[in-house]
Amino acid sequence: MNDFSIIDGVAHINDPALYDTWLDREDYKAAVAQADTPERTAVKRLLVDFEADLARMVRDGTVQENVEDVMKRYIVEDYVQHDPNAPGNGRDNIIEHFRHVPTGHGTPPPVVSVVLEGELACVMMKQPTPDPESPGETYDWYIVTVFRVRDGKLAEHWSAFRKMAAPLPGT
Repeated sequence: MNDFSIIDGVAHINDPALYDTWLDREDYKAAVAQADTPERTAVKRLLVDFEADLARMVRDGTVQENVEDVMKRYIVEDYVQHDPNAPGNGRDNIIEHFRHVPTGHGTPPPVVSVVLEGELACVMMKQPTPDPESPGETYDWYIVTVFRVRDGKLAEHWSAFRKMAAPLPGT
């Protein structure tokens, strides 16, 4: 059995080790980004690579050194932000916000699917999470986030998170 399979556009991870290595696996990222046309594949790949680069900075503890380059590579200057936990619109605000993201907690969850509809792209990530009702067991927590993609860059973002009672430091 392979360590993952793609079923109806969603990656199913068969080997838990892939949760730690997904962002360095070209075969995995290409499979998740695969679409029916080269143009749609390119948009999906943009989103998979963006999430992988963010995850790499967090995993490697290199946010301070790389956040500006990563954000400039993927995000337009007049980025519109709808995440209630982020400080506002504009690429500079997301750069500053990301500088305060906690690191040192392992590899962030992998992208398991990207769904496109026009300029909108829904990115789904999956993280096995300790089950508070069944000690020693986990459940699959799916994280969904939506971006508007224009001219090959991320132009707008919506988050499924509620506003946190204690925002990240510096936000």
